[in-house]
Amino acid sequence: MNDTNSILRFSLRDLEETISDFRQAPYQSSGSLLARLVHHIDEEPMAGFLSTTLPSRNFDEWFANAQRTVGSMVGSGSLDWPVDRAQRIALQIALCRAIAASTVDLLTFVLHFYYTGNNLSANVNSFASHVLDPMLRDIRHLTESRPVAPVLFEAMGKLPASGDALLDALIADACTKFKDPAPKARQEATEKLWDAWERLKSLEISEDKRLSVGRLLDYASSESTFRALLQGEAKALSDIGNNFHIRHFETNRVSLSQPEQFDYLFHRLYALMHLLLFNRQRSRNDI
Repeated sequence: MNDTNSILRFSLRDLEETISDFRQAPYQSSGSLLARLVHHIDEEPMAGFLSTTLPSRNFDEWFANAQRTVGSMVGSGSLDWPVDRAQRIALQIALCRAIAASTVDLLTFVLHFYYTGNNLSANVNSFASHVLDPMLRDIRHLTESRPVAPVLFEAMGKLPASGDALLDALIADACTKFKDPAPKARQEATEKLWDAWERLKSLEISEDKRLSVGRLLDYASSESTFRALLQGEAKALSDIGNNFHIRHFETNRVSLSQPEQFDYLFHRLYALMHLLLFNRQRSRNDI
């Protein structure tokens, strides 16, 4: 998980530690530990990430079909786990919720589908091995699967230093957060990048932001038509920051509801900032 920030890694660590505790616990404690597992799944940022990546599945129907396969022999039941990872995780989490809520009995479930003998602890460990471990593995894989556009990914971390330590730190923090697949982190990344944009606009002439932006645009293009395009884009992006819930959160601002909307805005602003900083450095090197 090289591209996820510490917040999501901590969420995964909470799940891992709870599963480890579940495996070592006596059968009598298994229900409370599954409730703890569900609690961590429902905490942010894991809750937001899973809500946007997992499909809706009818657990009751799936479980009823599984129960119909149970015969007279212990361990004879068959679980039809979906091939699709996200659908499989959705059912595994639903099963954990059902056991934690006592609507499905853990021991009966293991006896029907994974019977390993009369030892209660062995049956708890069997559930961990067959359900919880694969679920954690699949969630880890899911967090690594959100693609970042290759061009943007390659550009990240390669912006010319601005000479302003706070600006450079804001950009670096925004890039780190954007690589995290959690929706909340991507929202925070976009907010950080807009903070960096506001600081970048005063980089050349701190006391006059309009003239400062004009000089940055001059660096970026000496051709009037393209410069006018960049000027319009700079104004549009500033307006977006002011009118949406990015830099301001008053009730008259417009909310963004989808992670993909933050992805789009991040790409758009990052591209402009990259162009301005790159050409600023090149112009200074030519002096």
